Amino acid sequence: MPRKCYLTCLLNSHPPIPLPHNIETVIGRSKLTKIKDQSCSRNQLSIKADCENCSVELKQLGLNPSGFDGFSMTKDAVYKVGHNTRIEVLLNNHVHLLKFDPPPVDHSKAEGKRKLEDMEPEQSSRKSIKMEGDSKPCDVKAAPESAWENVDSGELYIYTAKGVKSSEKIAAFDMDGTLITPKSGKVYPVDISDWKIAFPTVAQKLKEQIELGFKVIILSNQAPIGSGRVKIEDFKKKIENIVRKLDVPIQAYIATGKGFYRKPTTGMWRVLSEEKNDGLVIDMEKSFYCGDAAGRTANWAPGKKKDHSMADKLMAENLGLTFYTPEEFFLGHKLSDVLMKKPDFHPKQYTPEPFDQRLISSEKEILVLVGFPGSGKSFIAREIIKKSDNRYVSVCRDELGSWQKCASTATKFIQQGKSVIVDSTNPDKESRARWTALAHELGVGSRCAKMAASLAHARHNNKYRELRKEKHLPVSDIVFHSYKNKFVEPSTKEGFKEVLTVKFTGTFENEDAEKMYKLHLLEK
Repeated sequence: MPRKCYLTCLLNSHPPIPLPHNIETVIGRSKLTKIKDQSCSRNQLSIKADCENCSVELKQLGLNPSGFDGFSMTKDAVYKVGHNTRIEVLLNNHVHLLKFDPPPVDHSKAEGKRKLEDMEPEQSSRKSIKMEGDSKPCDVKAAPESAWENVDSGELYIYTAKGVKSSEKIAAFDMDGTLITPKSGKVYPVDISDWKIAFPTVAQKLKEQIELGFKVIILSNQAPIGSGRVKIEDFKKKIENIVRKLDVPIQAYIATGKGFYRKPTTGMWRVLSEEKNDGLVIDMEKSFYCGDAAGRTANWAPGKKKDHSMADKLMAENLGLTFYTPEEFFLGHKLSDVLMKKPDFHPKQYTPEPFDQRLISSEKEILVLVGFPGSGKSFIAREIIKKSDNRYVSVCRDELGSWQKCASTATKFIQQGKSVIVDSTNPDKESRARWTALAHELGVGSRCAKMAASLAHARHNNKYRELRKEKHLPVSDIVFHSYKNKFVEPSTKEGFKEVLTVKFTGTFENEDAEKMYKLHLLEK
């Protein structure tokens, strides 16, 4: 029987399109493909099948890019592909499969064992995996009714749709930009009705996960609820409508504040694993997370803007979960050629530094600290006081309120025979010159200790203090960047006897505190 070739729509929205041997077929926006998208040309893609060798030549004719197997095509370039290639008539949209009948010999066995839409090797293999201790579906009852729960006075809301079943396998998804996108075309939705399903394959893919024994959940940051810009009752309706549209039993976790529930921190997952999974232990190797906040740089695909953050990818790293972007999971794209930003500070690589004994002088002095908020100045000041048997004292503008009060207090301490630590940011020559002048006036020496912690490290420390509810006021990004813009490298030319560079030194009150510190805490 002569071999034939077809272009099959992944969503079965139209019958397979025959591709005759060695004859060019041009497809695009038409009644044949059911594509109505004006971005798609009527003559978008040229396809020429070689049925004898099971190969197909593709050529993009339209102005907007087409794609195949996760690659963006270039206009008028010719690409040779084969059986089971995923074709995107428009990049990320209108997904089809190239099929030969009968298939090539190498695919014969696989073709008899799986459906056309079951294209993920990892997922198909999961069907046959049976781990020791796995729960049987009948062991866990489905949620009898849909219900909402409120955790920590509205810091977290949980929606469990009717039919949700707990499982040791979790398929977790971000919501905005992953499952849905604003139908208005704007970056952010204009109201609770401004949404549409992000990709044509979303509902089908989620249903596949249910069939494979996964529990499907949503993990979403929604700060506008916490700030009062969006009413929770309105947002609940939005979630219910999304779940109804997808027609899949989903459990949704909605973080409304800035605390430990908000991604990339792992509070939502902790509630899931400890309280909302019927006691089943989650298999982290089988489970995965999919989200669009992956730190992809601008033009990671033609015309695509950079990702708004890295929160999704970093949360997956915090948990040790396999991570997918939406395009990778729902459309089969590959990430090998996609540039992704990496965090500037890696908390897991941090190891505490020993105390620098050079910070303590045998002579009376004014020691001026320099560094970002959160760079460890106050901790170092306390350590110096303790290790010097209280020969040093600290003055801090945040506590005393003005430079004049700090100078007056420092003068009294110097006159009492103490050395003084200036615990302030002191980014520029002007702020430091006041202290070298005062030291000269009082007849004592002055040194400078510059904290080595970077901006990213200091911001991490600030977020850690905020999450631990320590007695520090949160520091805004404006303050951090103000320091960065004012900063001038200190030198002995300013009148200091010595300028030391001090690595960050920190200790943890317990194991939980250290574990939190070593998580990615920042979204960007």
